[in-house]
Amino acid sequence: MSESQHIMNRNEHPATYDCPATTALTTLTSHYFPYLTVRDLHILRTTSKSIYSSLKFIEYNHSRDGIDYMVPFPGFPGVLCTEDDIQNGAGLFCHQLSSLQAMHKAENSNVSFGALRGGILGDAPGLGKTITMLSLISNTAGCITVDPPEFYDAQSVSENWHLMRKNPVFKTEILKALKPIRDWIGSMVNWACQDELNSLFKRVAQYVSPPYADDRFPSVTCMERYVYSELKSFVPQERLDLFRRNIVKLKAGFDKRNRRFFNTPAGQRLMIERSLVPSSTTLIIVPDALLEHWAEQIKRHVNLKVFADPNNNETPGGSRGVVWIDGVGDLSTARSPMKFDEQMPMPSAFHLIGHVIVVVPFSKVKQQYGPRKRSRNGNAARDNDENPSLKTALLQVRWFRIVVDEGHELGENEAESEVTACINEMAAERRWVLSGTPTVGDVDAKEYNIECLNQLQRLMIFLRHERYGIIPSSEEAVISYNSGGNRKGNTKSNNKKQAKSAWDTNIKAPFLAKHEIGRNALLKELNQVMVMHKKEDLHLPTPIFKFADVNIDIPHDIQTALVDAVYHKNKDVETFHSILSSTLRVDISRRKNHLRLNLPRVLKSGGIDLFQLMLEEYCCTDDYQKQVDEAQANYIVESVKTARDHLFDIGGPMVDCAAPITLATNDVSNFDRRPIKAVVYSNSKHNLQDVTEHLLVKFGQENIAEMNEGSISSMSYELGRFRNGQKEVQYCQICNGCNEVTGEKGISCTNMLMEVMDIDGNTFIIEPQRVVRAVGTGETSPNVVGNLVDAARLQGESLSKYGTVTRKHWRVGDALRVDIRQTHPLLKKRWSEDTWKVYGSDKCREFYEEHGGLGRDGYLGPLPIYENGVQEVLVELKKWQPCNRFHNRRWYKGPTLDQAPIITENQDCFILCLDAALSHGLDLSFVTHMFLLESIDDAALLEQVTSRAHRLGATGPVTINTVNVWQNLDNETKEFSKKLALSSVDSKTNSTSIDVGTEAKKKTETAICEHCFRSFGNLQLAELHEKTCDRNPESTGIEDPFHLSSIYRSIRPPPPVRHDSQSL
Repeated sequence: MSESQHIMNRNEHPATYDCPATTALTTLTSHYFPYLTVRDLHILRTTSKSIYSSLKFIEYNHSRDGIDYMVPFPGFPGVLCTEDDIQNGAGLFCHQLSSLQAMHKAENSNVSFGALRGGILGDAPGLGKTITMLSLISNTAGCITVDPPEFYDAQSVSENWHLMRKNPVFKTEILKALKPIRDWIGSMVNWACQDELNSLFKRVAQYVSPPYADDRFPSVTCMERYVYSELKSFVPQERLDLFRRNIVKLKAGFDKRNRRFFNTPAGQRLMIERSLVPSSTTLIIVPDALLEHWAEQIKRHVNLKVFADPNNNETPGGSRGVVWIDGVGDLSTARSPMKFDEQMPMPSAFHLIGHVIVVVPFSKVKQQYGPRKRSRNGNAARDNDENPSLKTALLQVRWFRIVVDEGHELGENEAESEVTACINEMAAERRWVLSGTPTVGDVDAKEYNIECLNQLQRLMIFLRHERYGIIPSSEEAVISYNSGGNRKGNTKSNNKKQAKSAWDTNIKAPFLAKHEIGRNALLKELNQVMVMHKKEDLHLPTPIFKFADVNIDIPHDIQTALVDAVYHKNKDVETFHSILSSTLRVDISRRKNHLRLNLPRVLKSGGIDLFQLMLEEYCCTDDYQKQVDEAQANYIVESVKTARDHLFDIGGPMVDCAAPITLATNDVSNFDRRPIKAVVYSNSKHNLQDVTEHLLVKFGQENIAEMNEGSISSMSYELGRFRNGQKEVQYCQICNGCNEVTGEKGISCTNMLMEVMDIDGNTFIIEPQRVVRAVGTGETSPNVVGNLVDAARLQGESLSKYGTVTRKHWRVGDALRVDIRQTHPLLKKRWSEDTWKVYGSDKCREFYEEHGGLGRDGYLGPLPIYENGVQEVLVELKKWQPCNRFHNRRWYKGPTLDQAPIITENQDCFILCLDAALSHGLDLSFVTHMFLLESIDDAALLEQVTSRAHRLGATGPVTINTVNVWQNLDNETKEFSKKLALSSVDSKTNSTSIDVGTEAKKKTETAICEHCFRSFGNLQLAELHEKTCDRNPESTGIEDPFHLSSIYRSIRPPPPVRHDSQSL
């Protein structure tokens, strides 16, 4: 018996336990609460009336400031209670407790069905919104949704039921309601107890079929309860729920007054809402790139055993049935790095509601909502609202709570988009939007206020705001129909228009007109629904901004061509197209639109305009961009190497100091021994891919994780590899090649093997590691087989690296020198010929000869033996392909990769190449360096990017490096361009052109405001701005009260939690 069970069972009659409540609570809080599960905590409140009333609040004694606070019962069980969290002294921060107090109030101020219960958690990026929301979920675990009120005419239903009880004709209606149960029993043809089930069902069906000779079932509810009690031990819950839904329709048919209304779309919706499956489950909807983040945060910081049902776990202390992650399944069985199966089907609604938390990505929501039925005329039609079984499981449940992470996307997208429409249609008692930036846009843009007000109104629709986004209540819809107000029943679209009209009239129009009444109304509504903390309210380590200038020398022949172009006699478009394509190597077809608009103009003006255009076109060529990519990669490599060398000079990394949710420090002295973790960030996935290729050459595959465009499984695997420094591998039993287990479907070895032929015509297969070197063009040997290799093809790598360079440099016919030792120190010993015969080598030879050696068949058999113990021979490369293609299924009968064990290996992965589109919401608090491949002038975007690492949990500052690349001209060419600029008539051209290729255009002196993240030309300007910055708590500036940013700043953080229960 567990200690918690012993505590609960030590008294035979706990309800009569007469100990004073305060004494009992003191004892429990001090000694036993850490051992109680959520189930135990709810049972605890039933032990006595005095304990129930006293357990409205309990002490939370794990706050990071060391103070004990009173929080709603049962506190936040399981959160920050994993072994690592306890070891690191983890706990909620004071601002998180303050947010939870405000969120608890928002969910419980009005508990009636359909009331606004939720809002927007708008804490600034990096302030721990994920942990805050998990704490709120743990506080309400086990609570179930409020049932919707019955809106039928009770007298009409009762009268019709009494008539039905005596009429045998209504037997058909009862049997229709029972049909889902009958169909299920009929499908159980292989069950040994099917006859017993049939007998039981017939008895129940006969007993509930009218007419009733006695006074059984005075109401339809009594009949429904009887069926439940008789069949619940045998029939699945989902079948019983379908029966319940049929009874809802039956009641609707009894209500003669509203019978016509129930045939309208609005009436159908009301019936569906009452047929939904009630639950205590929180549904979390996240962007695809954040699925791994939520799974990782839950796994790291939530003790799932506290919530587990012992009846669902085979072993004591199990944690199954608590969290379900789309693509992973039950989180308790997930491995690290996590493997995601995007083809995993969505479980039934009844499977989902068996969990405390369900996490799904936006793409799954779109996929589930996307299928449409086709009407007879071929037009797309929505799933039939009359039949909930046709809908996705996500729409069949009345969720206890829906949480949308990065919820500003609901405001960005029109309500009619598939994802937004599906999320808005989901039923839930409580709704929350998580977003550090509830509205998005350029704060300096002219239309900023208009766009953001529209976005806020769309968020109100999701929240079901009472005035600006709610779906009408049952009574309102019925009354409206019966009074003739909405005979078409199109309440949904009408209500959306009414909500938008009310928003525009009461808030948007007066606010844009700068009327105080509009500002006050907007501030009042946002104060009601928004919980917000700003970073200036806390003390986080200040990020360090650096700007690097990397010069690229323009080739001398290109500079000469630029100068000659200015003096060229024939100033016609065709001639300059020829110069651009042949001399500067510009892709005319790709640049044709830009040239069509600008080339004729600059040909007329000539001079500096022509010079600048030609230089600009050259800078857009592939040749120049390759130099840019290589230069940026080289700077990143040198910076990371320098940081790692410094780290090892001061004693090496201390992994414990990077523990999540710890106090932060600005100390960047020699005591900062966090492991070096760097992020390379770009707004262009093509630029990111090109720079990544150069980084891979310098560091290697295991040191770099790529989070570029791709599937959820690959993105999550790469992020997990970077975060944890681990990978899961399987070693091929044929070639002993290492294959990473990424979650993608694949059970075959993908390691590359080479087929080669020696001077005697012997053909055999080797591993690339056996290549000693390629035979270069400068070598002479009588035994050379194949074509000599030009070293320039390897792009700077030596000929001895031929076997390790990317295979794009390999060519059929290359002459190679290979190691043919039978026992190689780095390779697995090969199987004997006898073993290969058992595995099908004879069949392989037949296929090989059938295709003349040009097919895919071959096997990694013993190497040929040469005279005099020769260890190296010259060979010709014939072909290469993955191991699984040589040893394909049509002949190979030996052990395969899927039979090999999965092994977890540590790896030094210290660089993450991150696409901007996938960066929102990621927790990278352990990152020490970020490299921006493009300058970010949008302050809001720069703050978002920086907040990936500048966030709660960081144990030191993050260094933000912007890598600027500039073209560098010779001194003569610079002087030439200056003379052209000075000779220009246009003074504006003078001022902008003199700086061509000079130091004046560089951004080394650029400085960033540490409050609003805006960029300035130098440190003096930045410091001057900071004095009047709107986000500076000590600002002396005057702000525009009718700019939406001033509204956000007027929303004060929730009041702090006090030490007594009166604060809640």
